[in-house]
Amino acid sequence: MVMQKTSAYVVPLAYLALFSSSVFADTQVDQLPSHQSFTGLTNTPNAQVVNTGDFNLYYGQGLPYQNGIGDLDDWVATVGIFPGLEVAGRVVTKTYDCNIYTDKNCGIRDLSASLKYQLPFIYDYTGFNLAIGTQDLGGAANNFQTTYVVADKTLENWPVRFSAGYGQSKLPSGIMDGPFGGIEIQPFSFLQLTGEYDSTEFNSSIKAVTPKDLLPYDMRVSLDYQVYTTRENTDKNIWGLSFNIPLVGYLDNKPAELAKQTPDKKQLLQASLSGHESAGMAKLIQSLEKEGFINIQVGKADNNKIIIALENRRYNRNQIDGAGVALGIISANAGKSISVDLELTEQTSPNIEMVMLTNGIPVLAVSTNTQCYREFLMSGISCKQTKISTTNLSKTLDNTDWQHEKVNSGFGRSQVIVSPATRYAFATEYGVLDYSLALATNLYVPLWKGFAVDVRYILPIDDSDDYQEGGYWGNQAYESEIDRAVVHQAFQLPFNIMTQFSAGYIFSGYIGAENETVWNSPEGYHSFGVQYSEFTYKDDKDDFGNTMEDKGTLLGSYTLSVPEINWQLKVEAGEFWQGDKGYQITTNHWLGDANVFVSYLDSEDEQFVSAGISLPLTFWRDMKPSYVQVRGIDQYTISAQTRVGESHNYINSGLGAQVDFQHNLGRQYFSRNRLTPSYFENNLQRLRNAYLRYLSISNE
Repeated sequence: MVMQKTSAYVVPLAYLALFSSSVFADTQVDQLPSHQSFTGLTNTPNAQVVNTGDFNLYYGQGLPYQNGIGDLDDWVATVGIFPGLEVAGRVVTKTYDCNIYTDKNCGIRDLSASLKYQLPFIYDYTGFNLAIGTQDLGGAANNFQTTYVVADKTLENWPVRFSAGYGQSKLPSGIMDGPFGGIEIQPFSFLQLTGEYDSTEFNSSIKAVTPKDLLPYDMRVSLDYQVYTTRENTDKNIWGLSFNIPLVGYLDNKPAELAKQTPDKKQLLQASLSGHESAGMAKLIQSLEKEGFINIQVGKADNNKIIIALENRRYNRNQIDGAGVALGIISANAGKSISVDLELTEQTSPNIEMVMLTNGIPVLAVSTNTQCYREFLMSGISCKQTKISTTNLSKTLDNTDWQHEKVNSGFGRSQVIVSPATRYAFATEYGVLDYSLALATNLYVPLWKGFAVDVRYILPIDDSDDYQEGGYWGNQAYESEIDRAVVHQAFQLPFNIMTQFSAGYIFSGYIGAENETVWNSPEGYHSFGVQYSEFTYKDDKDDFGNTMEDKGTLLGSYTLSVPEINWQLKVEAGEFWQGDKGYQITTNHWLGDANVFVSYLDSEDEQFVSAGISLPLTFWRDMKPSYVQVRGIDQYTISAQTRVGESHNYINSGLGAQVDFQHNLGRQYFSRNRLTPSYFENNLQRLRNAYLRYLSISNE
């Protein structure tokens, strides 16, 4: 289809002329993907970015390449990292499984990253937004490299946004190599029209988007189609489809206003809290046990405080959810009657301290006043008497006068953790996605305090051609086997130090032992760790005839956690698994329960940059713990790596690897390194939201 050569602004401006501001449903102009790797119009950006905590996946056909529009597929994954910043990873390809080394007709296959930052405070002083960005940064081959600055302005009372900017581009066609500008009009919540000048030609697109709140989980879907261009010799159908959704857990710390909820939800909360005065110790223990908490004990301290110890194995995405549900149940069942049962000085709103356990080891305590906490649940206004601590917890338990034996003991309660296991390569010369996919079934059996048995079985499901016999990664494909059989013993030491010894069989053939020791500062802002391991292969040679050498690690690490901005920085240095020596720096950005990370590795004078995302693959409220509990995994990671500082990008042969047990200290005992006072204090609303969500689910 050859498009006519008239101004790309004709279509959108005609619509603008037809409508007055009074007929528009609202004045919102949504930020939607362009045909490049940034938020924008067709080929050009505006100054908007993906919302913080949102994940956007875009698939498009036809994009600027060489001297025009290439007949290429475009895959872009974009995340709003923090306010004003979007980060994108992109794969552009002509073919999907063609081997570029052996077939010269494969066309381009490109993996790249892009950044766009909307500058803060500019709008407050000027009334317009300003953003800077770069596309296809770093790497040896930069097929789409573009840098730009762009401003935009949305009209008051009109769903119209103008944008203008200046770019420098290496695209031979000259797109975005100079001044550019455009207009976006959204006459209806589901329809957007764009017109632009991309530094060389005029283009116009129509975009359809699902209205807000139409789809579950705040998901939105959009479809765009280029309806006009002045570019010659362009008969391609240029279109794209995108899916936008908040990352798992990102909205869980947003204050919930009960006044805006349905009356039933407010009534559920009021009803749950109304019987606190008459509920005694038996009712409290029964309620906690019914919800699946284990190792439950209730007692009293010398300071006239009620102590409740318990362990959460049901809310596995984040231990803060389990804490929120437990605190809600306790505040709804702790009043005058429980004070009488415990022979405390008569109190209608006793002070409590809830101590959270993991495998019987105390890891965090929350102290509060029950009346103050009930008011927090009703209003959402933080309770000033709520304090969080990780110090002297064993002393607290030792000094408690327990009124009964443990209820719902955790001894021998097995967890069967089911998850995908993947080995993969993105956008290499061998294919867009090569993979070996398996089902991992992990049996985890805690037996006594700090001790557990950890066995994982791998069941292969599917391999791409390059992971099959004779393929480039043929010797790395999953096999049907037990690839891990380990015992762990953790100890809590003075001064906030924890250590765990692990011994057994790992990586499908190595036998040995590992120790991990971690110190956390009292508030959780700083952490130092050491990992030491030694392993020997079970035979002299592997199944492929390769001579197998002893392996091990000696790594030191420091982690800075700043939950106020949902950020962690980790620095590791020492000897990695393959015997290579170097250091790795990782910046982690927490968006709810998803961790978006970027790592820089320098090992044996080779440098790599990796980017990826880790997120839980399990229900918010898992199966109630019994002697066998089946659940998903708390952390699944997917990432891509590229070599930097070289003119080539040969595939990494395993530099920077380390022993990373699924049940290491950070994941098993510190909830992915977030079980700290500073994290809880900055996520207090999530405690409340967890209890509100629990009430809704349990009353369905």
